[in-house]
Amino acid sequence: MGLDAILDVLLPPSCGACGLPGAAVCAACRSALTPPAPPLCGGCGAQVGVPVERCPACRGWLAGARQAVRYEGPAPALVAALKDGRRRGLAPALAAIVVAEVPPPPAGAALVPVPLGPRRARERGFNQALLLAQALGRAWGLPVAQALRRAREGPPQRGARASARGRQAAGAFAAGGRDPVPPLAWLVDDVHTTGATLADCARALRSAGAREVGAVCFARVPPGG
Repeated sequence: MGLDAILDVLLPPSCGACGLPGAAVCAACRSALTPPAPPLCGGCGAQVGVPVERCPACRGWLAGARQAVRYEGPAPALVAALKDGRRRGLAPALAAIVVAEVPPPPAGAALVPVPLGPRRARERGFNQALLLAQALGRAWGLPVAQALRRAREGPPQRGARASARGRQAAGAFAAGGRDPVPPLAWLVDDVHTTGATLADCARALRSAGAREVGAVCFARVPPGG
């Protein structure tokens, strides 16, 4: 058992956002999380004025994407606690919020976590997208397929402008992970920002034979966020 896993067991449980002892996401912080308000774009899940199949925020390849909450209020602190605070125990709690807010993928789909590059994986010690995918797979009764790999490891995307994110993500992912590419692939990640990462992952999966690629994330950064 690694140090982070040992700390998860030894440290008293507390809310990942406010630190209140008890649940991984306390009741107050859970109630402060805001789901995207309908109508939503049928392609990327963005909030839109009227229902549409695709909106200006859509990027190609994805058949549909959904997010549980807006990346505001307690959401950034929860994601930071999982990723930077190495609170692995938060992954099932965030997955439970996704299950409560997002329709499940279609029957026969497999959940494909967005992979980390080798350097980032060594630094963090785990892939938060894989932890989320595993928890979602248990809740939804779906398999998890590690079907992608990082073909190129760039700088961290957090804080980068949208144009830079697009350049950094282009061609960064490829098929050839530990598992075969599933025909119905639903990508899993923690935060949907511009959609550049998900779009490139979807491109790689479609190019390797996936018939349909969707995505589900815990949070979505609002426009201008």
